[in-house]
Amino acid sequence: MITVADIIALPAFKRIELAAPCPGAGARGVRNVGILDLAPDEQAYADYLPGEFIVSNLGFARNDPDLMEASLLALIARNVAAVAVKTVYHPAIGAAVRAASEARGVPLYLYEGDYHEVVAYQALDLIRRDEEESDKGRMVAGLLADHDEQVTRAAIYGLTGAMGSTLQCFAVAPRSGDECSLYAVLDALAGVLAEFKRDWASVDTAYACRYHSMLLAFVSYVQPPASVRAASEADLIARIQRTGLVHVGVGEEGPLFDGDLTVQEALAALKTARTEDADVACWTDLHHDAFRAVASTSRLFARTAAYHRALLEEHDAANGAELAATAEALARAYGDVRHAAEILHQHPNTVRYRLRKAKAVLGMPDAPDREFVFLLGLVFLEHTNPLEA
Repeated sequence: MITVADIIALPAFKRIELAAPCPGAGARGVRNVGILDLAPDEQAYADYLPGEFIVSNLGFARNDPDLMEASLLALIARNVAAVAVKTVYHPAIGAAVRAASEARGVPLYLYEGDYHEVVAYQALDLIRRDEEESDKGRMVAGLLADHDEQVTRAAIYGLTGAMGSTLQCFAVAPRSGDECSLYAVLDALAGVLAEFKRDWASVDTAYACRYHSMLLAFVSYVQPPASVRAASEADLIARIQRTGLVHVGVGEEGPLFDGDLTVQEALAALKTARTEDADVACWTDLHHDAFRAVASTSRLFARTAAYHRALLEEHDAANGAELAATAEALARAYGDVRHAAEILHQHPNTVRYRLRKAKAVLGMPDAPDREFVFLLGLVFLEHTNPLEA
């Protein structure tokens, strides 16, 4: 959905600022745009609805500060998405209006720039564009839902127009949170990709689209030598980073009919980059996180792991024991009993005793420790991260 941050990033706004503090203003959703060009009637602007971004120059009240105040207070009371007032008539924004804006969480902006009709036109065009991008997002979701080589190739072509031999996906998300316009980053990314395609003869197609709260960049290659692709990938990552403060997740290049896999890899890598607050994360460097991402996509894996955890948790609940926590600590510590004991603040012998009990509960009383710890690593794969030494 389009947000207030997307709207105020439009070129019609030459300069814009909040009239009063309003935390989270940029994250408010915008469903429509309206123009305020008349005084409030007895219905107090009943036609203005929540989710609308309202623009005005308050020209109808230019010589009447009291009418300006009454109009803005009535509009804020409608809980619209935001109000932007062009400063051409030097609007008087008093303490009552500022207090209402802050109290109700409806941001009130003062701006210099184009006429409010231009703002409305650009904003409505952006909302239309968002609807188109949402359709593309649904195409990506369909691409990830199932794997069939012909269906995948057709979906990739329908989404990106890619005709090359291979495809690589880059997932991009702004660092700056809800005050950043995703569409401003998308436009910058599209420009980067156009220049990248022009500069590298090995690139067949370069395309970007929105996917939920992030962006996906697709690059299709005409099967260049590996050394060329490695250099072009590094170049593209550097160019993407120059667009601003972003996290980047990099999937692996693969055949066009495996395009869904490179998307999943890029999304998993982006998740790691965000979690670790890293600029870039590549699928090939994820190691344990890569296997966790794969495991999380398998319902059968998740169900099997949950079953084993439930056996331990049910035993703990019935006996006042702590086998589940001990088993998870051992999985985190890769079977290092002393390390697990430090995490649990227990004696190593206590951990060894619980290890034997956990084997019995899971029906593996005679299994060697190494084999059992390997099982625990799978059981808790989605719940653990490697412990730092």
